[in-house]
Amino acid sequence: MQMTLRQLSRKLSTATAALLLVVLCCSVAAACPNCSEGLANQPGGGDMVSGYFWSILFMMGMPFAIFTGIGGYMYLEVRKARRREEKSDGQSNARS
Repeated sequence: MQMTLRQLSRKLSTATAALLLVVLCCSVAAACPNCSEGLANQPGGGDMVSGYFWSILFMMGMPFAIFTGIGGYMYLEVRKARRREEKSDGQSNARS
């Protein structure tokens, strides 16, 4: 199943438009790494430091969660394909 030039061009233009939309709609986020230390010294800043802590843990865990999700999906798809193949082999052997 080979993709035609028109289909490839359409997919490429869609991906380019999506990337351009994301780049143009996002604003720049800037923060210094010492903000959490500065907030810790202020009264009531402990909640903010706790927020930084949990956000860092969340960001560090996301690649593992994404990889596990995609890997699990691929594993299940391979199992389904093997089951379908075994079923079709069993039916073709029964007809012979």
